[in-house]
Amino acid sequence: MADKPAILSISDDPTLNRTRRMLLEKYADVSLAATLPEAATLLSSCRFDLVLLCYSLTMQECRAIVSLAHGLLPPPKVLALAQSDQRLFLTAPDQEFLPGNPADLLRKIASMTGLEIQIPPAAPPQPPPPGKSSAVE
Repeated sequence: MADKPAILSISDDPTLNRTRRMLLEKYADVSLAATLPEAATLLSSCRFDLVLLCYSLTMQECRAIVSLAHGLLPPPKVLALAQSDQRLFLTAPDQEFLPGNPADLLRKIASMTGLEIQIPPAAPPQPPPPGKSSAVE
């Protein structure tokens, strides 16, 4: 993919949003929204390839944003970060996902946007040094 995909990251937690921007900005053009009205404004004025919904949003906010995104032409894909036992029950190409770490999130976004990124595999856990217990005391 020659151009960077446009991603809208929506979270009411500013720290999570900034962290996601730092993680993604090397690979994508990232816009941030903290509220439903901000997200609606950005969705109506810019074209996005992917909308990333944070688990910090309420299910009602997520459903409203998904509805807005699906009303666009072409509609952006939606990636909702899983919220414990609550689900949006999205249908392909949209997905719900619970990343185990930032590399998992990057891999998922790459697969949904066609990004070609090289992410080294996670290092296997190292055994404790000799004489040290791995159990918590």
